[in-house]
Amino acid sequence: MSMIATEPVRPETETPNDGDSKVNSDSFWPEISLGELRKAMRLDGQVTTDRLMMRTIEAVAHVNDRLNEWRNNQEELGVTALSEVPASKINGESVKIWRYRNAVYSLTKALLIEGYRDIDTTREGEKHAEALATQIDTLWRDVNWAVSDIQGDSRGIAELV
Repeated sequence: MSMIATEPVRPETETPNDGDSKVNSDSFWPEISLGELRKAMRLDGQVTTDRLMMRTIEAVAHVNDRLNEWRNNQEELGVTALSEVPASKINGESVKIWRYRNAVYSLTKALLIEGYRDIDTTREGEKHAEALATQIDTLWRDVNWAVSDIQGDSRGIAELV
Protein backbone atom coordinates (compact mmCIF):
# COMPACT_ATOMS: atom_id res chain seq x y z
CA MET A 1 0.00 0.00 0.00
CA SER A 2 1.31 3.44 -0.85
CA MET A 3 0.23 6.95 -0.04
CA ILE A 4 0.35 9.96 -2.30
CA ALA A 5 0.47 13.43 -0.82
CA THR A 6 -1.84 15.73 -2.74
CA GLU A 7 -0.62 18.94 -1.17
CA PRO A 8 2.98 20.05 -0.69
CA VAL A 9 4.36 19.64 2.79
CA ARG A 10 4.63 23.00 4.46
CA PRO A 11 8.25 23.54 5.42
CA GLU A 12 8.93 24.13 9.08
CA THR A 13 9.86 27.73 9.67
CA GLU A 14 12.54 28.61 12.12
CA THR A 15 11.31 30.14 15.34
CA PRO A 16 12.80 33.60 15.70
CA ASN A 17 14.75 34.56 18.76
CA ASP A 18 12.74 37.38 20.31
CA GLY A 19 15.60 38.11 22.69
CA ASP A 20 14.41 39.73 25.88
CA SER A 21 11.50 41.49 24.16
CA LYS A 22 8.76 42.24 26.66
CA VAL A 23 5.62 44.31 26.90
CA ASN A 24 5.27 46.33 30.11
CA SER A 25 2.22 48.47 30.73
CA ASP A 26 2.60 49.68 34.30
CA SER A 27 3.52 48.33 37.69
CA PHE A 28 0.08 46.82 38.46
CA TRP A 29 0.16 44.33 35.58
CA PRO A 30 2.78 41.62 35.00
CA GLU A 31 5.13 41.96 32.06
CA ILE A 32 4.55 39.83 29.00
CA SER A 33 7.57 38.06 27.52
CA LEU A 34 7.30 37.60 23.76
CA GLY A 35 9.41 34.45 23.93
CA GLU A 36 7.11 32.86 26.51
CA LEU A 37 4.03 33.95 24.57
CA ARG A 38 5.44 32.54 21.32
CA LYS A 39 6.22 29.21 23.00
CA ALA A 40 2.87 28.93 24.82
CA MET A 41 0.81 29.77 21.73
CA ARG A 42 3.04 27.79 19.32
CA LEU A 43 3.83 30.73 17.06
CA ASP A 44 6.53 29.92 14.54
CA GLY A 45 8.73 32.06 12.33
CA GLN A 46 5.86 33.14 10.11
CA VAL A 47 5.13 35.68 12.85
CA THR A 48 7.94 38.20 13.01
CA THR A 49 9.04 39.69 16.31
CA ASP A 50 7.85 43.13 15.18
CA ARG A 51 4.39 41.84 14.26
CA LEU A 52 4.18 39.85 17.50
CA MET A 53 5.14 42.96 19.49
CA MET A 54 2.52 45.07 17.73
CA ARG A 55 -0.30 42.58 18.35
CA THR A 56 0.81 41.92 21.95
CA ILE A 57 0.77 45.63 22.75
CA GLU A 58 -2.79 45.83 21.40
CA ALA A 59 -3.79 42.76 23.43
CA VAL A 60 -2.31 44.20 26.64
CA ALA A 61 -4.06 47.53 26.03
CA HIS A 62 -7.39 45.79 25.40
CA VAL A 63 -7.20 43.51 28.45
CA ASN A 64 -6.05 46.38 30.68
CA ASP A 65 -8.96 48.52 29.44
CA ARG A 66 -11.43 45.71 30.17
CA LEU A 67 -10.02 45.38 33.70
CA ASN A 68 -9.60 49.11 34.40
CA GLU A 69 -12.60 49.55 36.74
CA TRP A 70 -11.73 46.33 38.61
CA ARG A 71 -8.13 47.51 38.96
CA ASN A 72 -9.28 50.89 40.33
CA ASN A 73 -11.34 49.07 42.95
CA GLN A 74 -8.31 46.99 43.93
CA GLU A 75 -6.14 50.08 44.25
CA GLU A 76 -8.76 51.71 46.51
CA LEU A 77 -8.27 48.67 48.78
CA GLY A 78 -4.52 49.35 48.86
CA VAL A 79 -3.46 46.73 46.31
CA THR A 80 -0.64 47.98 44.08
CA ALA A 81 -0.04 44.93 41.86
CA LEU A 82 -2.05 42.03 40.48
CA SER A 83 0.26 39.65 42.34
CA GLU A 84 -0.98 41.15 45.64
CA VAL A 85 -4.66 40.39 44.97
CA PRO A 86 -5.68 37.46 47.18
CA ALA A 87 -5.89 34.34 45.01
CA SER A 88 -4.94 30.71 45.09
CA LYS A 89 -1.52 29.77 43.76
CA ILE A 90 -0.54 27.11 41.28
CA ASN A 91 3.16 26.28 40.99
CA GLY A 92 3.83 29.22 43.29
CA GLU A 93 2.15 31.79 41.05
CA SER A 94 -1.15 33.60 41.57
CA VAL A 95 -3.99 32.23 39.46
CA LYS A 96 -4.87 35.85 38.64
CA ILE A 97 -1.48 36.36 36.98
CA TRP A 98 -1.88 33.14 35.03
CA ARG A 99 -5.34 34.25 33.86
CA TYR A 100 -4.03 37.70 32.89
CA ARG A 101 -1.36 36.09 30.75
CA ASN A 102 -3.93 33.70 29.30
CA ALA A 103 -6.14 36.64 28.30
CA VAL A 104 -3.24 38.50 26.67
CA TYR A 105 -1.81 35.41 24.95
CA SER A 106 -5.20 34.32 23.60
CA LEU A 107 -6.04 37.80 22.34
CA THR A 108 -2.63 38.20 20.72
CA LYS A 109 -3.11 34.96 18.79
CA ALA A 110 -6.68 35.89 17.83
CA LEU A 111 -5.47 39.24 16.47
CA LEU A 112 -2.69 37.55 14.52
CA ILE A 113 -5.04 35.00 12.97
CA GLU A 114 -7.60 37.68 12.10
CA GLY A 115 -4.84 39.56 10.29
CA TYR A 116 -3.70 36.52 8.31
CA ARG A 117 -7.06 35.32 6.95
CA ASP A 118 -6.80 34.84 3.22
CA ILE A 119 -9.21 36.24 0.68
CA ASP A 120 -9.90 33.03 -1.18
CA THR A 121 -13.31 32.41 -2.71
CA THR A 122 -12.67 28.78 -3.61
CA ARG A 123 -14.35 25.95 -1.74
CA GLU A 124 -11.04 25.18 0.02
CA GLY A 125 -10.71 28.84 0.92
CA GLU A 126 -14.16 28.82 2.49
CA LYS A 127 -13.28 25.72 4.55
CA HIS A 128 -10.05 27.37 5.68
CA ALA A 129 -11.89 30.56 6.65
CA GLU A 130 -14.45 28.55 8.65
CA ALA A 131 -11.67 26.74 10.52
CA LEU A 132 -9.96 30.03 11.32
CA ALA A 133 -13.25 31.59 12.44
CA THR A 134 -13.79 28.71 14.86
CA GLN A 135 -10.28 29.11 16.26
CA ILE A 136 -10.71 32.88 16.58
CA ASP A 137 -14.04 32.41 18.39
CA THR A 138 -12.42 29.97 20.82
CA LEU A 139 -9.56 32.37 21.53
CA TRP A 140 -11.97 35.27 22.15
CA ARG A 141 -13.96 33.02 24.49
CA ASP A 142 -10.77 32.30 26.41
CA VAL A 143 -10.06 36.05 26.66
CA ASN A 144 -13.56 36.75 27.98
CA TRP A 145 -13.44 33.89 30.47
CA ALA A 146 -10.02 34.93 31.79
CA VAL A 147 -11.16 38.54 32.25
CA SER A 148 -14.35 37.37 34.02
CA ASP A 149 -12.35 34.99 36.23
CA ILE A 150 -9.93 37.74 37.27
CA GLN A 151 -12.87 39.94 38.30
CA GLY A 152 -14.62 37.07 40.07
CA ASP A 153 -17.56 37.30 37.67
CA SER A 154 -19.55 34.46 36.17
CA ARG A 155 -18.42 33.12 32.81
CA GLY A 156 -22.02 32.96 31.59
CA ILE A 157 -23.12 35.35 28.91
CA ALA A 158 -26.85 34.58 28.97
CA GLU A 159 -29.35 35.37 31.64
CA LEU A 160 -32.49 33.33 32.24
CA VAL A 161 -35.58 35.39 32.89
